[in-house]
Amino acid sequence: MEVKCKHCRKDLSNKESMQLLTSHNEIKMNVMDVGCATNDSESSSYLSTENMPEWIKCIINKESWTKGRLYCPNCNNRIGSFNFVHEMKCDCGECITPAIRITNSKVDILFANE
Repeated sequence: MEVKCKHCRKDLSNKESMQLLTSHNEIKMNVMDVGCATNDSESSSYLSTENMPEWIKCIINKESWTKGRLYCPNCNNRIGSFNFVHEMKCDCGECITPAIRITNSKVDILFANE
């Protein structure tokens, strides 16, 4: 999986392993994969804390693992956010979404099978 900033087209994973997740904490298999039948919005993808690029880890550490916004390290365009203070539930009300959120409209997601 390759994730690029839509504004500057630079790779956000920095050649590290980066797997986007659905709202149900499952590996995203395609752009339309949202993880929940009740979730009609395709607006977000998520990252696990175990599988995030080093630049995101640095931003989260700087904010003391609370909450904040994620900006592209190349062009400073906002691409997402993180919130470790309040747990967010999926639209179905059963699953807790991962704390690191990537806004799909701000990135290009390329899958290996595409």
